[in-house]
Amino acid sequence: MADPLATEKAFLQEHREALSAQHPGRYLLIKGAEVHGAYETYDQGVIAGVQKFGAGPFLVRSVLQPEDSEAPKIPALAVGMPLSAHPYRAGSS
Repeated sequence: MADPLATEKAFLQEHREALSAQHPGRYLLIKGAEVHGAYETYDQGVIAGVQKFGAGPFLVRSVLQPEDSEAPKIPALAVGMPLSAHPYRAGSS
């Protein structure tokens, strides 16, 4: 199965140095080859991603650790469908 987040991961790897300088210590919300926000926590990035893109796919990763070992190992997140039943999903208040 092809990685649905290959574009986002490649973008982060290619621009990691510049993004680290621009957003030190932040978690980036990436969709396609574009940063859509920088957040203090992983959870904030995921919530913003769900609000902007619904079920995904999108990537939330730390600029300091592009392979984010601390990211939760949830199968839906692995394929870019985070928290689609979560109360913070798009359209919820």
